[in-house]
Parts: sequence; structure tokens; C-alpha cells
Amino acid sequence: MLCEKFDNIRWGSPEAKQFAEYWRSLEPESMVPKRRSFDPTRIANLLPAVAIYEILSPDEIIYRLAGTAIVDRLGMEVTGKNFLDFWPGERRAMAAAAMMECVTRPCGILSKIVGISDKGIIERNVSIGFPMRDDNGECRRMLFFTSDMQGQRTRIPREDQIRRFEAPKNLFIDLTR
Repeated sequence: MLCEKFDNIRWGSPEAKQFAEYWRSLEPESMVPKRRSFDPTRIANLLPAVAIYEILSPDEIIYRLAGTAIVDRLGMEVTGKNFLDFWPGERRAMAAAAMMECVTRPCGILSKIVGISDKGIIERNVSIGFPMRDDNGECRRMLFFTSDMQGQRTRIPREDQIRRFEAPKNLFIDLTR
């Protein structure tokens, strides 16, 4: 499992860096901020590509919020759906383990994601996620920013939905200051 210090991460885009720095500014005295400290107006330009997940168990990770760019890319509304349903076979267990690691260690994650549509069209992106605590102090939420998906060719998302994901590369992010 690769792990890199927050300050050593190459974020890949100015937007990804903005997202990471904003997350880190939340409750700087705490390694993991509370969800209520997240003020979406402070990163309004990024909101279409932001998602919040609630980790209920290793089998159930629910999209609590999915920005419009994410919904548009996938070709469907995903709020309320189990994130793991997009990960077939052994990849499901790997995705669950990565998310569980983030909320139990805790740590962040930078993942290269491959989305595969019904017609087999492949789109790639980079997703960056950080843990958040609920009002009871439990670390059960993940706040993610997803870069623009890059497709090999044009697809019409509502007609050719992304049905499964793969993550060929994950890098865990050490949150200690």
C-alpha cells in the first residue's frame, strides 16, 4: 500500500490542489474535520465534481451527494445508491477496503479511476478523497473531488451509462502535519 505525505502530493491540476488545500484548512487543529465544517460556498467552482460518501459498512458505501458533473458523466443520478455496486467482482472488495482504510486509519486517497460504459467506452479520471467525521465524532464520511473524465471517444452519457469502475492505481495520503 503506497502512502505519501500530504505536502509531497502532486495534485495534477489547480482544481485538485484547491480542493485538497480547502479540505486541509477545515479545523486545522484536527487531523479529520467534521462534516459540518464543510462550507460548499468556499469551493463553489468545484461543486459539480464533488461527492460525499457515507461508509456504513464494508458492503455499503452510499453516495450522499453527487455533483452535477458526476451525474452527467455517469449518465444517471447516483445519490442514495451504493457506490460499491459500480465495482464488479474482486474489485468491489478492493474498493471497499480502500474506503475503509481511509476512515479507519484515517488517511486520504488519490486514485486513478477507469469508468467503463455499457458500450465498452472507457473514460479516465483522477479522484481525490479525504475523511470527515459526523456530528458524533465518528469518521464515516468521505469528501471527494473528481477531475474531468477523459474519454477515448464521444459518448452520450444518458444513452451509454458508466456501469463499472476500476482503480489501477491508489495512493494513500498521510494526513499528519
